[in-house]
Amino acid sequence: MAVETNRIVLEAQGLTKAFGGNIVLNGVDLTLRAGEVHAIVGENGAGKSTLIKTLGGVHRPEAGRLMIEGLETTLRSPRDAIVRGLVVIHQELSLAPHLSAAENIFLGHFPRNRLGFVDRHHMHQHTRELLDRLNIDIDPARPTGELSIAQQQMVEIAKAISFNARILILDEPTAVLDESMVGTLFDLIGKLKAEGIGIVFISHHLEEIFRIADTVTVLRDGKRTGVSPVSAIDQNWLVSKMIGRDFPEHKARARKSGEPALEVTNLSLDGSFEDISFSARQGEIVGLAGLVGAGRTEIAQAIVGITRPTSGAVKVFGRTVRLRNPNAAARLGIAYVSEDRKALGLLPNRPVRENATISNLSRFRRLGFLRLNRERDYVRNIIKKLDIRLSGMDAEIRTLSGGNQQKVLIGRALAVEPRILIFDEPTRGVDIGAKGEIYALIEELVASGMCVILISSEMEEILRLADRIVVLRRGRVAATLSREEASETSIMRAAALAG
Repeated sequence: MAVETNRIVLEAQGLTKAFGGNIVLNGVDLTLRAGEVHAIVGENGAGKSTLIKTLGGVHRPEAGRLMIEGLETTLRSPRDAIVRGLVVIHQELSLAPHLSAAENIFLGHFPRNRLGFVDRHHMHQHTRELLDRLNIDIDPARPTGELSIAQQQMVEIAKAISFNARILILDEPTAVLDESMVGTLFDLIGKLKAEGIGIVFISHHLEEIFRIADTVTVLRDGKRTGVSPVSAIDQNWLVSKMIGRDFPEHKARARKSGEPALEVTNLSLDGSFEDISFSARQGEIVGLAGLVGAGRTEIAQAIVGITRPTSGAVKVFGRTVRLRNPNAAARLGIAYVSEDRKALGLLPNRPVRENATISNLSRFRRLGFLRLNRERDYVRNIIKKLDIRLSGMDAEIRTLSGGNQQKVLIGRALAVEPRILIFDEPTRGVDIGAKGEIYALIEELVASGMCVILISSEMEEILRLADRIVVLRRGRVAATLSREEASETSIMRAAALAG
């Protein structure tokens, strides 16, 4: 059956939302048609999250109209949105890991038999039919905790379709996916488009907009600053609308490296990685590249003492060390910025000030007492240095955007006064303006003599910053490339095709 692609399935007119007198959305319009992917882009704090939550029934707007399938609608909860065929799939997935794929898909609307009990036979049958329809190859009986992140995302999408959703909002769906997984997701999005489902797609990866979107809306400071068919624009247009100015091209500086800072020799952890060897010097950036599951994060966590390796050696400035925890690493001048802000990073209900200094409170103590003035001076300096946007240093960190939370974590790492800094996906979930700021900071730290280990899934990022790149494949070193040898082709060949 042909899809009526010109039919408007979602329309927002003049949406306005404020918190405590601070206007976060200011008269935003959005139109989504059946079978269309409409991208929303903007810097952190531009209003994307608030717009998503307003469209999804979490927030009630102070002004504006919302129409679904041509009918003006007031959404009082996410459940209201689901009933009307609009489902939001958030960046942080909401699956129950101990439940099967089928149970997660039908959670909240299980098929039941005549006696009122869950009809598991029909539930698995309906799940298989749904997965087959979407070309998703997943065992309905398998617990979602055993699935890859990409498969879990497919289950979330299948769950949305099980509610007969006609509108999907995907919030940063590719943030934790490697290139092959992104391709699989985009194939699924193409399938949904062909069925006439309208998709709102939020991403910080501008190149993805040109791969998957039909239309793009740009937000800045809560206002819509541009809307266009994707075919009519380029990346420069997007960036200028996002940040209000041309974005200067980043140029890596020539570096002079010093003495060996970190030496890893035959490091192994059963079930994760094996015989990992590399070194990094002062004033040098060494990148760890590879597909998701290659062991990059596991190696970093073994180096800083989050996990204990099975065998191998780590030397810090020529001294062999066995680090039992991150505090021991910090005492040696090693800091780690985790990719997982939620699990290993933030204290969400505590103030920004505490989150930024908890890594090294001894720096702010005297005679056993915390010197609040000294702590506040440090936090004030970090806020200025990293351009952290917030209402104040005593605001709960959960109220900050993802990019600003990431900057606080970097500030926490710097409180250790590190000589070796391990960045694990430092710009994940960060907008293009903040990326440039973080790149400049990394360059500044390295120029001052710091040793940086950079883990990144973004090919452009690792090629731009790293002096040498250690490519990992299935927990082993597949290649070590100099800046001159490194290219997207050479990295992908080593990551995907090495023996």
